[in-house]
Amino acid sequence: MFLTRFLFIFLLSFVSACHSSTEESILYKLKLSDFDGRLTSLQEYKGKVLLLDVWASWCEPCKEAVPVLEKLSKDLQGKNGVLLGINTEPELTKDEHIKAARDFGITYPSFVDRDFALINEYKVEGQPALLVFSASGKLLKIQYGIQERDYPKLRAHFSNWFTAP
Repeated sequence: MFLTRFLFIFLLSFVSACHSSTEESILYKLKLSDFDGRLTSLQEYKGKVLLLDVWASWCEPCKEAVPVLEKLSKDLQGKNGVLLGINTEPELTKDEHIKAARDFGITYPSFVDRDFALINEYKVEGQPALLVFSASGKLLKIQYGIQERDYPKLRAHFSNWFTAP
């Protein structure tokens, strides 16, 4: 009886573990708007290491983070990764979003979290925030505040991020 119960519990936990490992990340179910209002599914980035820069036009520390993020974006070129900006101001117009991105010096693609789905799902509590996801959509890191001194450490994490499950 004990052995039967043990085997049943073992098999049940094994099946559960197998199921959860194949379950798709919630990240890929989220949709964001481009500045024109067209929805884009983060499913399009499945299989890539994804860095998300959460920013707002009123956020001076966000602006100060951009040079570091621009360097990371360039470092990702030719690798299986991408940096995307995520603006948190759905009330801004297209022109206001474009102007803010230009004033900040953002050249990487940016989207708007119009219904705060990403912000709420990952409980982002401040800006700027950098969220890093593995190629399978697993959240690897959230960092609040990005400064020039952070660049070497962030860059050094690339090898871990690109090999993470």
